[in-house]
Amino acid sequence: MNRVIRDPIHGYIEIDELITALLDTVEMQRLHRIKQLGFSYLVYPGANHTRFEHSLGTYHLINLILNRFTVRWEEEQELRVAALIHDVGHGPYSHVIEPVIMKYTGKCHEDIEDMLYRHTSDESSHIADVIDEYHLNRHEIMDYIKGEGKGAFSRILNGEIDVDKMDYLVRDSYYTGVAYGVVDNMRLIQGLDFIEDQMVITEKGILPAEYLLFSRFLMYPTVYNHHTTRIAQLMFARAVEYLIESSQSPRDYALTLRKMDDSEIDTTLRNAKGYPKEMITCINERRLFKRAFYTRVSSLDEHLVEELSDDARIKELELEISKRAGLDVGYLIMDCQRSMGELEESEARVFIQNEIIRLSEASELVKMLSKAFKESCMIGVYTPAKYRDAVRRAVEAVL
Repeated sequence: MNRVIRDPIHGYIEIDELITALLDTVEMQRLHRIKQLGFSYLVYPGANHTRFEHSLGTYHLINLILNRFTVRWEEEQELRVAALIHDVGHGPYSHVIEPVIMKYTGKCHEDIEDMLYRHTSDESSHIADVIDEYHLNRHEIMDYIKGEGKGAFSRILNGEIDVDKMDYLVRDSYYTGVAYGVVDNMRLIQGLDFIEDQMVITEKGILPAEYLLFSRFLMYPTVYNHHTTRIAQLMFARAVEYLIESSQSPRDYALTLRKMDDSEIDTTLRNAKGYPKEMITCINERRLFKRAFYTRVSSLDEHLVEELSDDARIKELELEISKRAGLDVGYLIMDCQRSMGELEESEARVFIQNEIIRLSEASELVKMLSKAFKESCMIGVYTPAKYRDAVRRAVEAVL
């Protein structure tokens, strides 16, 4: 007998025995304790929603799409499972420490092979156990999560227009309280079709697709790249990296941290000594670094912008600026938001007048948004308030 779960975004979400079994696993329950938006709650107090809620929403949206099309039963099960578990690989605070974990382990949140194959002797339920019980294809599930699957649904979870974005934009807007996540998901889903074994947007789906892109364009500077959020995230990431570097086996320790939840890594940092403890204390008490320098990347010299694409060069600049300002390099952070080029959604395929073209070719709005998105990246240099003036002068001298 199917059950229902009440979700504030999508209403009632229906789950069957397979989905219930997956929700009750250790890996999925951990997502209750992983904030979806990291430290955005420091700016938007309501932003305490979790990866668990988002995973349910993504699962719900894939169901709505599957209800519209005839799909093999096995493929349908694999897609439903992939949608539900696509975020179980996230470390504490979601994307906050992912670059650090990636640096030491080579794993991003989509690399969850260990969870799909892990078998333990404990009494807890794990994803690998459920996959075995229901005879699911691990390889197909992994491919869908990474956007590398075969056939028409290959990028429905990880592509230009996917159910992941369709959920998180609306959900993040709702919980932060900003009015920018206006996406008509039902209309967009009705505007999807499959032509020549690829997912396309039909004419009636262009308008809701434009709304999705416009929403994402506004959410980045307002929420995802808000300077206060980024400062807290980078302070936290530096503290975690310091902890990893101080361990006997950085890679193994990074893998251990990746499996923690938010409260566990907070406790680990609070119990540490020196710099990591200082950083987490500052974050918890909202004594954050301040902006000593903040401008658009596009306003800088082209040669310098090219240099800032290299992490090693950024480290060199941090060291040089900190020396000029007379402070330890640990108390200075250079934050360069990398240009991601055009909005990836602009590459989505549109079927119009019996021809398949790019969304940016079918919509002048999308073309303009893509250009504006590329030019919206910022560069900031952050430091404790007492060093701000000295750091500002040093930055001006160096840059």
